[in-house]
Amino acid sequence: MRNRRVLIPAAIGLALALTACGSATKVDNQPTSAAATESAGGASDSAAAPGSDAADTSATGDESAGSESAGAGSGSTGTGAAAGWSCPDVTDSFAFTSGGDVNIQNLWQQDLIPKFQQACPNITIKFTFDTHDANVNLNVSKVAAAIKSGQTPDVDVVDTGFAAAAAQAGLTEKLTAEKIPELGSVNADALAAYQNAAVPYRGSSVLLAYDSTQVSSPPKTLADLLTWIKANPGKFTYNTPDSGGSGYSFAETVVASKMSADVVKKMQADYVPDSEGDWSAGLDELKSLTPAIYQNVYPNGNQAVLDLLAKGEIAMAPVWSDQFLSAQSQGQLGDEFKVAQISDPSFTGGAAYIAVIKGSKHADAGNAFISWLLQPAQQAEMVTKISAFPAIPLTDLPADAQAGFTGVDTQDLRPNFNSKLQADFKQKWAATVPG
Repeated sequence: MRNRRVLIPAAIGLALALTACGSATKVDNQPTSAAATESAGGASDSAAAPGSDAADTSATGDESAGSESAGAGSGSTGTGAAAGWSCPDVTDSFAFTSGGDVNIQNLWQQDLIPKFQQACPNITIKFTFDTHDANVNLNVSKVAAAIKSGQTPDVDVVDTGFAAAAAQAGLTEKLTAEKIPELGSVNADALAAYQNAAVPYRGSSVLLAYDSTQVSSPPKTLADLLTWIKANPGKFTYNTPDSGGSGYSFAETVVASKMSADVVKKMQADYVPDSEGDWSAGLDELKSLTPAIYQNVYPNGNQAVLDLLAKGEIAMAPVWSDQFLSAQSQGQLGDEFKVAQISDPSFTGGAAYIAVIKGSKHADAGNAFISWLLQPAQQAEMVTKISAFPAIPLTDLPADAQAGFTGVDTQDLRPNFNSKLQADFKQKWAATVPG
């Protein structure tokens, strides 16, 4: 569903003059099921059947590299050590499994892991990669079975969909500031989503993209946006919620705006199908927009919306923050295209998580790795390499990494509904809104 690309460092610099609009409450992705995970900043929306051959591959395609230790300094161009951070006095190794698309694989294997090994040559990482998080269900089941039988799981640190599913299943360690001092810099709501059993280390959000040659002053609130859409028929669209997260975010945001805050919060935290009747007012609002939607037809996928924007067919649309920056870096979108952040409520976003498996014998080494990832230097690396939102305050980053986010609150990642409710919502949207 979510179409990811390998990004270049210049992507951030091309997203200048972002429009300042309000913000709403910030938390990360709500806990999601292993089968339906969309990790921000790199993991795919889709998942192959558990047990596929997608797991344990390397960034270069070398089948052995996925299970071998990443050599210290290999492919690295810097020390990776942040000022004020020092490697703990421990000699150890740990097994780390990540998942997502090729940009995330390259980020780990070509950038972050080699730099960590330079900063901490006494700690070795045994890295495996699960393409598109295809084996999350299988991997979580293996960890659960090992812990239940008193055996040691074969992985110590997990990332993206694996981390979210394992934390939700109670299979990861509770993390504290004593273990990872940098937790104090991470959004408290994001940590609370998994009861501190997983740490958000990067994110992305859906923003409002617009053509500044057609729109001089973009809407600042959701109500303003809905008014603009109706007043400018044919100039706005969003993809079907089941074909991409940007369209889903717009639809859910409209529906959530017609509900009580308490019900929305419950839907973010748990599967409460009895409350789905509260969607009616919002779905009716979305249906009322159909005559103003471009050609009265909803595109299939995030990329299709960006294509319409690039061609000048539409003037405004919801887009993923990182996908927008990628499109600008590749020249698909010119400098006249900008993004704004609406409020009351904001569009949804999400964080990617990392966690330590419960009972790991290498938890100290894993905690050191997470602590290192939360340093400004590594956070800036994720900003410039994959256009991710940082997990720590933007002001903690170097100035050049902050530039592309002018006017955007990178801590504003309003969560989606529970994953099971998302599936129900997509069906109800399809049955109610089009036509």
